[in-house]
Formats: sequence, structure tokens, C-alpha cells
Amino acid sequence: MAEIRITIAEIVDVCVANELIPDAISNIEILGEHIKFQYKSEHPISTNIDIEIGYKDYSNGMLFLEVKTNWIVDKFLRFKKLKDLRYLQYEHPVLTFFLQQFIKDKSKIIHIENIHFKDGYFKIKTFNE
Repeated sequence: MAEIRITIAEIVDVCVANELIPDAISNIEILGEHIKFQYKSEHPISTNIDIEIGYKDYSNGMLFLEVKTNWIVDKFLRFKKLKDLRYLQYEHPVLTFFLQQFIKDKSKIIHIENIHFKDGYFKIKTFNE
């Protein structure tokens, strides 16, 4: 078992270094407990969408994130179903990241037991199979 302490900024750095952030995302900022960025959309309602994501909870291998946008996009997202991706599912305003499945597909031995967020740090408890 291991316990990892990592900040949101460090998580973003790891994602950038491992090319896990799509080209459509730019201008990433860390705002305390939230990540703010611009998403370049091909949708006519808005081509550059400001999005803010914050940690909500972790349970049963799923990381729940709260998504905030501007009011026009917010109204659109309430009624428009977005295509679910392999490790993501969106049900306004919660983005679910199937983190344990993602890690299982990338690393066969690491499993997450729990995640807590406090004082600017994620505490992630892992164990090996």
C-alpha cells in the first residue's frame, strides 16, 4: 500500500507531460481547488468555451468532478446529451471519470483504495494486486 500526496497543479503537469490533454484544451489555470481552461469547440453555439472543473467525490473506482461553464453553455448542456467517451460520462453538472478502469487498462497492478482532497492536496491510497 502507498499513499500519494499530490496537488492539482502536479496532476495537470503529469497529464501534460504524458500527453493526456487533448489539443482542443488550452489556457489551463489552477484556481485553488479548481482547474480552469478553454475548450475549442466546433459547435456553432460557442467556439471557445471557458470551463472550470472541481473535485466532488471518489467512490467505487469513479472520480466525480463538478463542471462549471458560462450560462449559455450551461443551458445547452442541460438539454443536450454529450457523447460518452471510454473513461468519461457526463450528466450535467457532474463529469464521472472511471479512474480505476483507466488505471487498470494502463497498469495491471495498481489499484486505488481511496481519494480525499484537503488543504490543496489529494491524498490517494493505492494498493498492489
